[in-house]
Amino acid sequence: MYHLVFSADENYIKYTSVLITSIVLNTDKSKKIQDFDKNSNIKNEKYFFHILSNFISDKTREKLLNLQNDLNIIFPCEIIIHIKNDEDFKNFPISGAAHSLKLPYYRLKLSSIFNEKIEKCLYLDSDMLCICDIREVFAIDLKGRVVGVVGDPGSKKSKIKFKENNKKKTFYFDENYFNSGFLLINLEEYKKYDIERKCEELASKCYYIKAADQDLLNATIETKLRYKFDFAYNFSTIAFCYVICKDENKNRLNHTRDEFNKSIKNPKILHYGEKPWKFLKSYFDYKGNNINDYWWDVASKTPVFNEELLKSKKDITNYLLCAGLGRELFDAILKFNFLKVNFLIKNTSHDEKYIQKAKSIENDFFGICCILGNAIFYARYYKKNFFGVYFKALKIIYNFKKYHFKSRN
Repeated sequence: MYHLVFSADENYIKYTSVLITSIVLNTDKSKKIQDFDKNSNIKNEKYFFHILSNFISDKTREKLLNLQNDLNIIFPCEIIIHIKNDEDFKNFPISGAAHSLKLPYYRLKLSSIFNEKIEKCLYLDSDMLCICDIREVFAIDLKGRVVGVVGDPGSKKSKIKFKENNKKKTFYFDENYFNSGFLLINLEEYKKYDIERKCEELASKCYYIKAADQDLLNATIETKLRYKFDFAYNFSTIAFCYVICKDENKNRLNHTRDEFNKSIKNPKILHYGEKPWKFLKSYFDYKGNNINDYWWDVASKTPVFNEELLKSKKDITNYLLCAGLGRELFDAILKFNFLKVNFLIKNTSHDEKYIQKAKSIENDFFGICCILGNAIFYARYYKKNFFGVYFKALKIIYNFKKYHFKSRN
């Protein structure tokens, strides 16, 4: 039995259904769990897909039941819904992904939904796509550790600030900081070390926290209690554009360049930054394929939800504006055209022209344009000034030019 957990609100269920479908479709029915773990005593293999949510309508519940029935024909599976209440997380601060709802915190109380007989579960973010047989993850021996994790490719200079005994304290993260989108949890050890209580206790004391549940888990689970997975199992798609490895900067991705280059050639689970339901095109993989096409291919095969998803695909165009703005910003930075940078932020009258220009951006350059375009979107939405965009873009372009082609060798 394999227990997988996702968190999704009513609007996100259709995207979760694509991830669930990718897991089922990539299960090799010619193999048994013993092909991955010869010591396993599992006989009746079945997926249990647990969805944590704050609300799911009757209509969506019916869709999920039909999805279950259709996928069950391919491989035994069951979808189970767990409704939680934001009120149960009143002590948890508004932060990062939890800026409007407390849904991201729901994963912290995973152990409470399972009985003592279940040894491990796998939590996955809904903006992922499985392209391996997921049973190989469950076959991993965590060797008594609390959780199996994948390092986050971002900067490790973040911190949590909290008050304890009326004194201000700061917890600094290090190079072992992990991404909470992939968590293979040893439920016995998770309970033994009382991770749920520790997270809530720390959350109630925080007055500065950036990445919600992710920061709390990193602060409460000691490094020695973590099993380190290859980056391939939580392959953050921005890494197709560029990534900085630990032999280049210890505070970035906690894998060497050689280790990373093995992962980029054979990613197991893709973790999308530019969501495919918003971007029809973003990064291109080692084989030169548009990674968003992989997601849409599975979406077209997803029972029940495929028609709704494909219908929405026709209206996705904003990514072209994003890439077009990014292309203009790239050129403006290289030419030290400060007025142009400011114009891109303040003026929207030329947006249609940028959309048209985006259609001619070469594939290998499209991803960096999306990243830069998002910087313009952010500045427009939050009314940021020229300086923030300029220095951010300067850093992005520098890293792209220095590290992009290292991932292709």
